[in-house]
Amino acid sequence: MTKWTEAVASGRIDEILDLYAPDAILVPTLSNEIVVTEDGRRRYFEFFLTDGGPDCAIDFEKIRTDRIRCTVAIGGIYTFCFHRPAGDETVPARFLFTFEEIGSRWLITGHHSSRCV
Repeated sequence: MTKWTEAVASGRIDEILDLYAPDAILVPTLSNEIVVTEDGRRRYFEFFLTDGGPDCAIDFEKIRTDRIRCTVAIGGIYTFCFHRPAGDETVPARFLFTFEEIGSRWLITGHHSSRCV
């Protein structure tokens, strides 16, 4: 998760996209579109990072590891702080990431995020 939060805060889209498997599913925080391609993820993160990389703090996380299937799920709460021209906007959100070891790298295969109400 640290690599992902650092990549988002940096605002470097290619660095973010490099963390996802080619067929990863993204159910994003600020869109109702379910994204299943790299082009779709790129468009979403271009929109998400319109005003630059937001601060991202993980408030709580729980990790589940399945050693037999070589998968990891991480769920929790994170908070984004967007620095907008009109002022800062704070967005707390729930998240669930799934990771799979592909080749010699752990890549995101699923990412769901939704605003906390």
